[in-house]
Amino acid sequence: MYGQEAIDAKRFDKAVSLLDDSMRELRRVAHHLMPDSLSSFGLKQSISDFCNSVPPVKFAWYGDETRLDPKLEVMIYRIMHELVSNALKHSGAEHILIEIVRYDDKIALTVQDDGCGFDQTTESSGMGLSNIYARVAAYNGNLLIDSKAGVGTEVNVELRITN
Repeated sequence: MYGQEAIDAKRFDKAVSLLDDSMRELRRVAHHLMPDSLSSFGLKQSISDFCNSVPPVKFAWYGDETRLDPKLEVMIYRIMHELVSNALKHSGAEHILIEIVRYDDKIALTVQDDGCGFDQTTESSGMGLSNIYARVAAYNGNLLIDSKAGVGTEVNVELRITN
């Protein structure tokens, strides 16, 4: 019986280790969906922190840096995160550029990569772009995607700022 108990103990240890790894990954994902810096320091700082943690990503902000409505900041952050995740997972991009331009009455987000591009007429099996379309539509915003095979993808999101 001693041999079976040792095998069971090893299996238990392996299961606990996998659970620990899963919890760490869940915390990492949750942090990126709503980082502490977003509520404390705002959209610009949160995106800057995220970009500094992902080597191929560069970030530029132009215009007013005044804080936005917290719900709008969260939505823009999540859209940016999804677009960058898609580029990293699917495009093979070596460079990803995020630009935000803040105007008096709107904010524009551009995520551009030099990856493989994709055929926009082909339906995607993932939820990423569907979620982005839904988020942008909820704010009566505009979304433009320009993707060419072998050239890369550029996504432009424009949202109205309401006071």
